[in-house]
Amino acid sequence: MSSISNCLRMAIILKIRGITKIEVLAKELNVSTRQIQTYKKQLDEAGIWINSKPGKYGGYELIGNPLINLNLSEKDLIILDTINEQLKHDNNIYQSEFSNIINIVRSSINQLNHDKNIMEYFTLQPKCNSDNNKQKRTCEAIIYSYITKKKLEIKYHSLSSGLSKRIVHPYAITSYKGDFYMVAFCEKRQKVLDFKICRIEEYNTLEENYSIDENFSSENYIKNCIGIYKGNEIKVILEIRNDFRYIIKEKIWVDNQKITDFDDYILFEANMRGYNEIKSWILSMGSNVKVIEPENLKMDIIEDLKLSLASYSK
Repeated sequence: MSSISNCLRMAIILKIRGITKIEVLAKELNVSTRQIQTYKKQLDEAGIWINSKPGKYGGYELIGNPLINLNLSEKDLIILDTINEQLKHDNNIYQSEFSNIINIVRSSINQLNHDKNIMEYFTLQPKCNSDNNKQKRTCEAIIYSYITKKKLEIKYHSLSSGLSKRIVHPYAITSYKGDFYMVAFCEKRQKVLDFKICRIEEYNTLEENYSIDENFSSENYIKNCIGIYKGNEIKVILEIRNDFRYIIKEKIWVDNQKITDFDDYILFEANMRGYNEIKSWILSMGSNVKVIEPENLKMDIIEDLKLSLASYSK
């Protein structure tokens, strides 16, 4: 790995962990302690200051929050403020940190009085109802595991199998409907899975290293999915009527979708993944949709509607 890349990894490790001994950094970056000292010098020269603290509990420590002059325009700042408002109303776990970053940026260019530029923003969706601080700590552990390529042991509550210990190899972090997920290879299941971060009850970074499968691609992982669920790809053909035909046409649900207009309905065709998510999506359209293909999906929808109707007749 290049010197620049290792310098950045070292800075990120220090930012996440705080004071860290040189020997620990050397082991995690797989270099000598002399090389760690060279990285410190290179970071200092770049304006990223590393303090050397002596003593039993000493080590290297990242000083301050270096800010690069990005020459931002007022339009750029308004965009940042709008994103901040979105994160606030989504109850995003990193909203307060993002807000602090904006304040630092604005103070550095003497643009603190900016309330008049912020247009009100709100979202109409359920907000995450978990402990944000706990989720942030878990995310930091996941990021640290990814940077150092150390396996992560987690105690995870699965809706299907309950609470169990897993050893995972973090690949990515993603969000869906206001919740954060870790995409990771699971040694127990021997495949890449999504782990809802609020359901990770405990975590521990192991000493054993892992490597990311070179064939893994986040783009392919989520290809043709309309939600968090994956699975086999199926050909879906729907007849959609009334106002829902306009709503469906306003979005790109999957990249391969094809929509054909008729007088009073549209024909929606696509190859899609995530059977349960597809069913929920279709059921959300009520009587405005009819499944043409596949036949098993049509029968499952009919059965779900029968069960729903039966629950009201009791």
